[in-house]
Amino acid sequence: MNKKVTIKEVAKQANVSTATVSNVINNTKFVSEEVRTRVLHVIEELNFHANTLAKGLRIQESRLIGVIVSDIANPFFSKVVSGIEKGAAEMGYNILLCNTASNLDKEIEFLNILKGKRVEGLIISSSGTTKEYFESLENLNIPIVFLNRSPNTPSHKVVITNNIKGANKATEHLIQHGYTRIGIISGPTSLSTGKDRLTGYKRAMEDYHLSIPDSYIQEGDFSIESGYRAMKDLLTLNKDLEACLISNNFMTLGAHKYIKEAGYSIPNDIAVIGYDDSDWADVMDPPLTTVKQPTFEQGQKAIEMLFSTIRNENHHKQQIMYLQPSLVIRKSCGC
Repeated sequence: MNKKVTIKEVAKQANVSTATVSNVINNTKFVSEEVRTRVLHVIEELNFHANTLAKGLRIQESRLIGVIVSDIANPFFSKVVSGIEKGAAEMGYNILLCNTASNLDKEIEFLNILKGKRVEGLIISSSGTTKEYFESLENLNIPIVFLNRSPNTPSHKVVITNNIKGANKATEHLIQHGYTRIGIISGPTSLSTGKDRLTGYKRAMEDYHLSIPDSYIQEGDFSIESGYRAMKDLLTLNKDLEACLISNNFMTLGAHKYIKEAGYSIPNDIAVIGYDDSDWADVMDPPLTTVKQPTFEQGQKAIEMLFSTIRNENHHKQQIMYLQPSLVIRKSCGC
């Protein structure tokens, strides 16, 4: 019978401490990728891997993280997921990515699939809107961090851009340029992102004592098509409109398409500020002023918060991290 390999022997051959070997096995502390690779190689070489696997099965480790987003085609989410993936890989985890296309039924289906895969945690940009739905997620008994969209529950954990501040800053920039008749294409106000960006716009208008006719506010659903439709409604209903804030990148594309087709000039006829600083923003005609979100960082912070939750098992303690947006000024606002 072969002699049972001990953790001390693994540590000696890998030229690390037994604590480091334990951290690699249990993922309790950060270990550099170089050291992790060396330790795992020795574990396999000495046939210590079988013991590790058995331990993993006993404590139900899968080293998998489930990630659910509403639209992976959106450059915002692709950059966020890159941040999540990098952070997960550094901790020796893989991600299972699910795209819901903003369909709640699909989201629920993916949640059941991911639970079956024994994921150790979830990062979700949810399509849900009700408090009851978010409370039902707690029954999954899986650590969850919400991304980009904040649920209205007392125990949630979320990483999100300060959208009120971002929209407020963009609207104020337009006002300080002398525009007074400013509209907005908001996202769905049933979602925190849509509601918060609309709130930021309204606060800036109210701070400068500017009127907001109902027709100045058009709601889209974050799609290109809704941006086109909302911009058409804005310019049809408000012949005197001078400027517009558009609440995400896809709606900006749709709005820009309508403006060009209708023969308007940006910024001479209407000034425009978009939300999300996509790679194409500076090659538009004219280059697009945008509210920039720290997308990659948002993904990294979400995975860090999730790992902290997994380790500490403080699932039911509320934690909200607001990341700060910035205004990238180009020519579409009249600068």
